Amino acid sequence: MALVTTQELINELNIDPDENETKTVNSLIDSAKSMIKSSIKLPVTDDEILVVNTELYNRLIKTLATSLYYDRELSSGYSKGVMIMMTNLRAEVLGAYDS
Repeated sequence: MALVTTQELINELNIDPDENETKTVNSLIDSAKSMIKSSIKLPVTDDEILVVNTELYNRLIKTLATSLYYDRELSSGYSKGVMIMMTNLRAEVLGAYDS
């Protein structure tokens, strides 16, 4: 149950890992996590979400951080893929709390 790392995303995006890019990607991962948590509307931690669905949470972080990397303003909003993953993760987390 490990959270996606900055280095993983840098490798996936095939970005040169200089200091500025590393700081940028780390910041975008933090932003993506905050956006995801706010969509769940519960005061949840990364660990609590990881227990519910590690793979989906990490993929959603990577996908949203990638969208932010190429379009910081998300000028077209969330992609359909992000919306689907966010809806599924939110339902799973809320379902875990209802149980």
